[in-house]
Amino acid sequence: MRPAVERRGHVAAPGIAAGPVVRLDRTGGSRREPSGNPALERADLEAAIASSIVAIADLAATLEGEAADILDFQIAMLEDDALSSSAFAAIAKGVDAGTAWSDAIQVQVADYEATADEYFRARAADLADIRDRVLRALAHDGDTATPPGAVLAGNDVTPSRFLSVDWASGGGLALFAGSASSHVAMLARSRGVPMVVGTGPIDLGDNDIAIVDGEAGRIVLNPGAADWAAYEATRADTVARSGREDAVLRLPAQTRDGRRLSVM
Repeated sequence: MRPAVERRGHVAAPGIAAGPVVRLDRTGGSRREPSGNPALERADLEAAIASSIVAIADLAATLEGEAADILDFQIAMLEDDALSSSAFAAIAKGVDAGTAWSDAIQVQVADYEATADEYFRARAADLADIRDRVLRALAHDGDTATPPGAVLAGNDVTPSRFLSVDWASGGGLALFAGSASSHVAMLARSRGVPMVVGTGPIDLGDNDIAIVDGEAGRIVLNPGAADWAAYEATRADTVARSGREDAVLRLPAQTRDGRRLSVM
């Protein structure tokens, strides 16, 4: 076991969790080789976009509310010819499908990232999500499975990757960059998944364990005995607080003199 390392960041979703680290930079190993045939490159990209729409729609069908809305928005973007037109134009000039698609989406990502508004900058992750899904479809790579109770760690995480994880068994998110205004942060808060962002780069090993402390805005890699003791104390406090909050949340919203209020 490597020595313990603590990094401070910003709270994106409260709570505390611990588990084995799953590195977000680990993707499937397949790589699509260019065919050199523009007609085939176009057909392959069209097929990859179509299969991505189906995969997102299948995932959205298992969800509701904000989560389903996010994926429906991704479907609408993939169905919009304006997103793919520059990629198809590049393919017609001899560029392979993967490069053409990546370059086209990167222009859009750069536009979002250059805005002054943090909300719009955070939407860049949704475009990256679409980009990566289509690239995996081009290379015939499936989605990466995440073991129950894992801590996902890396530069950033896409909404569909977050939504593909079963968080019922625990787990958390530790992001080197990311934003508390991102779609993933909103989803993490609504599902009670502890999330810390903006820690800066961290050297991750293959068998690391991490604590994600969404109360103090920190992560502890390969915690020692004192770290585990602090983790258990914080976890007990958060469980007790959750119980108290749940009891209050079930009470009617009204003033002391009995006037009912609408809470939105």
